[in-house]
Amino acid sequence: MNAPAPPRFRIRLFLERLAVGHFFGYPLAFVWAVASMPVTIHLHFERLSRIEHDTELMGQLVVRLVAWPAGVVFVLSHLFAIAWGLVQEKRRGQWVFLGGFGVLLGTGVLFGAGSWLWLYLR
Repeated sequence: MNAPAPPRFRIRLFLERLAVGHFFGYPLAFVWAVASMPVTIHLHFERLSRIEHDTELMGQLVVRLVAWPAGVVFVLSHLFAIAWGLVQEKRRGQWVFLGGFGVLLGTGVLFGAGSWLWLYLR
């Protein structure tokens, strides 16, 4: 009796799933960038106050400061997509990717709503 052959790794499937993770990473990064703006402004208010008359410099500073949470989330979305591509098993891999995507999106929306509400009510 011959043992069944192990399922073969499909490169195209892996690349397709990585592309989906890359595509979905942009909106997630945007959500987290917007969500982190109030906290960033609060934490760096003194620096922003010193350059308040130079709006271009102020904009660049805020973008640099909110880029790290967006970048971290962008990388995490790629890691979930890589895990999904490596698993190659449809159901389990989908749960890894969609679960990770859902957690990142949900926490970003909740954090963003809370931080903007906190800034508004301050």
